[in-house]
Amino acid sequence: MKQKKSVEDYLKVIYTLSKRKAVHGADIAGELGVSRPTVSVALKALAEEGYVFADDTHEIHLTEKGKRIAEDTYERHSTFCRLLTGLGVDEKTAAADACELEHAVSSESYEVLKTFLSNFGDKFMYRHAHPARKAGTERGLRPE
Repeated sequence: MKQKKSVEDYLKVIYTLSKRKAVHGADIAGELGVSRPTVSVALKALAEEGYVFADDTHEIHLTEKGKRIAEDTYERHSTFCRLLTGLGVDEKTAAADACELEHAVSSESYEVLKTFLSNFGDKFMYRHAHPARKAGTERGLRPE
């Protein structure tokens, strides 16, 4: 399992599921919409790469290495969802698009975007999600 997107998707799903409950292969299959045998093959590959392990009860756990990647991917996903919904995209579309963007954008571009959002995000997104409100009109003022 060398494909970055696939690895990150599996690790992110394990991470998010593990916040709510014990994670088993069937849970992962259901979340990703793939078969249990597909998940078994993927988990074996992830374990060989040092990202996950299964305990005696067949519960799936992330290693520290896997957890770092999962947290990073989850953060990227959340950031892109916030950006897109803030710009007026509906939540379902934003989540689907964020799943693609989280893998496609370089680390350099992502860090710049994250810095921009933390400094200007709310003001920028508010104006773009509400086009009737332009600079200077938030309080009923009209530009001359």
